[in-house]
Amino acid sequence: MRRNDCAADVVFRGGRVLTVDRDFTVASAVAVTGERIRAVGSDESVGELIGPDTRVIELGGRAVLPGINDAHLHLALFGLSSPPFSVDLSGVRSVAALGEALTKGSAGLADGEWLIGGGWRETTIAEFAPGARGPHREHLDAVTGPRPAVLNHVSLHSVLANTAALRVAGIDRDTADPAGGRIVRDADGEPTGLLLESAAGLVTRHRPRLPERRRLDAIASAMRTLNALGITSVTDPVVWPELLRDYLSLHREDRMTVRVNTLLHWDWPSPSTSSDGIRTALGYAGLSSGLGDDWLRVGGVKLFADGVPGNRTAWLNQPYPEGGSGGLVTAGATEEARYAELLDIIDQVHRHRLQIQIHVTGDRAADAAIDGIVRAQRADPWPRARHALIHGTLLSEESLPRLAEYGIGVITSSLMKTYTRASMEPVIGADRWERTFPAAALLAAGVAVADSSDAPCFFPDWRRGLATFAGAGFPGRNGETAVLPPERRLGREQAIRLWTGAGAYFEHAEDRKGALQRGKLADLVVLAQDPLTTDPESLPGLTPVLTMVGGRIVFDAAAPG
Repeated sequence: MRRNDCAADVVFRGGRVLTVDRDFTVASAVAVTGERIRAVGSDESVGELIGPDTRVIELGGRAVLPGINDAHLHLALFGLSSPPFSVDLSGVRSVAALGEALTKGSAGLADGEWLIGGGWRETTIAEFAPGARGPHREHLDAVTGPRPAVLNHVSLHSVLANTAALRVAGIDRDTADPAGGRIVRDADGEPTGLLLESAAGLVTRHRPRLPERRRLDAIASAMRTLNALGITSVTDPVVWPELLRDYLSLHREDRMTVRVNTLLHWDWPSPSTSSDGIRTALGYAGLSSGLGDDWLRVGGVKLFADGVPGNRTAWLNQPYPEGGSGGLVTAGATEEARYAELLDIIDQVHRHRLQIQIHVTGDRAADAAIDGIVRAQRADPWPRARHALIHGTLLSEESLPRLAEYGIGVITSSLMKTYTRASMEPVIGADRWERTFPAAALLAAGVAVADSSDAPCFFPDWRRGLATFAGAGFPGRNGETAVLPPERRLGREQAIRLWTGAGAYFEHAEDRKGALQRGKLADLVVLAQDPLTTDPESLPGLTPVLTMVGGRIVFDAAAPG
């Protein structure tokens, strides 16, 4: 590597450099020295930094974006949800096909090793659909036999366990539902194997841990998959102590190719959190937001307020069509007790100067979370907290000005809008479905917004998110093509910001990344097409050809092999 202080290490020129700065300036060239951007400008001005050892990459009119920052992506779970660690059930359409997939997936397992699968959804398996019997352990028992098997729902908010797994966990007709969860039972009171929310943890905590090397390899492999998509930063929203150690191991071994902002959650795999549990965890943690470096940081704490609409566990102001309104998943025997518990938990985390990002899908849950953050900020102001709601699937109109007033952001999930209509519309009704994930209304109200994939719930394809925001078609409930109405769409520049600079903002890192500007980290992706001019229906086909993180090329489509 050259040591000439006047020359850059790498120069990209002859392209469309979308800086995503305040004015969304478009340049033609960018220079990189070490880990940071040296200059951005015209081919002529940046060309002055080319020396004899400078690598010059001719863009040939291709576009350059800041590295994609997915603001809510379960990185480790994404890696571990892929073969050979988990059987992919996303394409399964019948119980027969489910059995075939599980038989194939168990072929290489050692004696005593659990069979893990994931990605199934009740709307695509005929025997699981509304009006049919529904998911049942007997659907698994015939092919899994005495081997414990656990299948994660695509939402990660429920699992289907076979009889062997229930036995290992000691779950029978007399087992009580845990706080914030439910053991689904048949007409005779026997567990069906379907475990909702925190009840899933009754089984999953008994699964033998994978060896450390396999866990690290799974995460590193997931990072490479993300690099090929142009993703350079993520916020992992559920990081338990063992996982934090795994990230530290990857960092020490210099194996990280994606920057990771972590949100701590000490109760995983249960979403339910108690005030006493948080008090104990915070008492031992001794840390606050911002601990770490540019590769691995503690961003804050992930909390759960409610569940998900598909489980009828999202807390709604108006009941579900078939009755019931869901509820909070915090500890407490009554609705009032759970509400008080949520507010106390928020207050504790806030006072420890840890950013709060809180899962809410129902409008009533969102109102409760906002109540807690507002109360905490009034009692102990922390202007730079940047607390946020995660998903914000359903938000009351009254909540938007409160979010803006108190600086509470929303991490939206455009891919849920893209892919979940068939499963969500029958549950919450067509009118409420149309109002889900209101990114445009939030931005218009002055609320900070970043977008995300929530992988592995959905493949982390930010391009599909751009397309949905731009008005491209997405699958409707009955196979038709649906599109966002014009008032719910975003301009291209807005949408791109939601996948770049907005994520950096929520990490308190906008001074270091999220835009292509002198002095910022050299995180970027080169695309074969320009996302500003590509028609909406073609946006999912944007082709990453090179990804750089901190001045190091981590993906190059032209590289051999």
